[in-house]
Amino acid sequence: MPTPDAPWSVAWSGETAFRLQPSRDFPGMTELDQQQAPGVGEPLFAAVHVTRQRRGMVDLLCHVCGRPTTRHDRNIFPVASGGLVTLQDGSQQYGCNVPPIHRACATRALNACPHLSRLAERPLRCSADEGRLIHRTDVTPGLEALAKTLPVGLEVIFSCYRLYGPEFTAQVIAAREDWDRKTLARRRGAA
Repeated sequence: MPTPDAPWSVAWSGETAFRLQPSRDFPGMTELDQQQAPGVGEPLFAAVHVTRQRRGMVDLLCHVCGRPTTRHDRNIFPVASGGLVTLQDGSQQYGCNVPPIHRACATRALNACPHLSRLAERPLRCSADEGRLIHRTDVTPGLEALAKTLPVGLEVIFSCYRLYGPEFTAQVIAAREDWDRKTLARRRGAA
């Protein structure tokens, strides 16, 4: 069983086996599936479990506890998660590659995660826009050696993200700009 300080979506050292399987979320495609053994070995905080990441994104499961989020209790950390994606028309929309998080789990994460506590970022409640699910076939960092063993020419889904519309994108941009202002002010005050 995972430790209280390890997020549900983190990979563990006992989860090193992978296989290819037909994608259940992107018909006609092949996805990488990772062995499920949360709590076996040590948590690899720098590595996200590829299967749990996709399940979290597809089913809007909490990044920390793995339970479903609801429209009224679905949050992200806008600075630590995702980024702006440039579309063909030159416009930009927010793309998030980290599953959402419950508000209570966000508080827990802020207290347990050194990265989040250094950022001093507040969670942003998601809008009713659930975003459009997009698959990614680029190799997830840390899986480069595994990718070299996959069949040549086979397009494999490693992860996915949600691309949000203009309204939620504007909220994320505003939250990031507010964080930038506050961070700059803190740095100036510390100098």
